[in-house]
Amino acid sequence: MKKTTLLLAALALGLTSFAQKPSEGNLLTEVNLSLKDWNNEFSLPSLRARYFITSDVAVRADLSLSGSNQTNTVLEYDGSNFTGKSGEQTVSNSGIGLRLGIEKHFAGNDKFSPFVVAAIGAGIGSYEEEWTNYTQDLGGAGFYREGATAKADQSTSRFEVGVGIGADYWVTNSFYMGLEFGLGYGKDKYGEGTGTRNNTGLPDNAKTPESSFGSYSTDMYTSGFRVGFVLK
Repeated sequence: MKKTTLLLAALALGLTSFAQKPSEGNLLTEVNLSLKDWNNEFSLPSLRARYFITSDVAVRADLSLSGSNQTNTVLEYDGSNFTGKSGEQTVSNSGIGLRLGIEKHFAGNDKFSPFVVAAIGAGIGSYEEEWTNYTQDLGGAGFYREGATAKADQSTSRFEVGVGIGADYWVTNSFYMGLEFGLGYGKDKYGEGTGTRNNTGLPDNAKTPESSFGSYSTDMYTSGFRVGFVLK
């Protein structure tokens, strides 16, 4: 047993001893998966391809996908008891984005490669909402209403720029792990929202005006664990 353990340890050391950073012409791919509270919501912020145009400069492209679906249920109350009838509000969001960036890598050592990165990105998304036997009061609180229905939708778009720092650690010549952190500025634009309401006690047709706002955040760079591979 002891000999087997020593053999495995020697093999692992041998693999990492020969690990080497990428060079000019190498194409890499990596994944950074983030799940938000497992609440019917997913986010794939980093499906990334990286290409080294020199031994210390790489260009990259990130594809991000996100979405969520939430259902809020309300019960009918007749003033003394719940009747067993219910209504629902369903809200869903989806989005897709693309980021392009360039990385500058520093010396480090044969296995460790720190870098800085600058990137620019854009994305589009959609928002949808549906009510069934559901409505709201003027304060936005939901409650049951027999026969009430509504539908609404709105488009969104986003533009962002950011800078960050990170590092790769090469376990073998074709496999690496790493971390990345950064700060970005993003501007979100919401298109005119359209919708219809029936028997809700609110105006039957409603429009949400266009709006936009900008903010600084760390969302552009997902702080967390990355794993990647050399494709060629």
